[in-house]
Amino acid sequence: MPAAHRKPRRKPRRRSTTVRVQALERVRTLVAALSQSARAVERRTGVTNAQLFLLQQLAEAASRSVNDLAALARTQQSTVSIVVARLVRAGLAAKRRSAEDGRVAVISITPKGRRLLAHAPVPPTSELLRAIEALSDRNARALAGGLRALVDALGLSPPPVTMLFEHAPTRRSASTRPRRTTTRSTKTNT
Repeated sequence: MPAAHRKPRRKPRRRSTTVRVQALERVRTLVAALSQSARAVERRTGVTNAQLFLLQQLAEAASRSVNDLAALARTQQSTVSIVVARLVRAGLAAKRRSAEDGRVAVISITPKGRRLLAHAPVPPTSELLRAIEALSDRNARALAGGLRALVDALGLSPPPVTMLFEHAPTRRSASTRPRRTTTRSTKTNT
């Protein structure tokens, strides 16, 4: 290639160690705080962060559709359906057909769900969504760009949209289940 058409070589930029250390500290802080908060929710309430978040949304209205809940959680309807099914099975929410449109299912919180919610901490999802909504457009774009760059640098591809800190129940194999121990008394007749 003729010299006239070559791009001039740029001097390699000196990378600032300080800003990278600060970025890593922020990531650690965020991951640790959200993980600790989510674990505390589960220990204290027996439900996941995602379940508690949806209960909170249900408590704020007489009933909501799965699509309404998905919009509030900024996730997909199919993801919310799975979490709602768990709430219904646990007796914390009830599902019925809408009086206005029989094709639409609506979800409402049950008295048992209200009792659980009365003593529950604020779920980390609520805090995170509130904090992101409070960011200026400029800061939200910078956050999105920075996180996109980090995800790309790690070679990660976005998973299907899920609710934060919601995990599928895992079944333990027979070998990893705790064994129930029983003491049998044996009487000897003398």
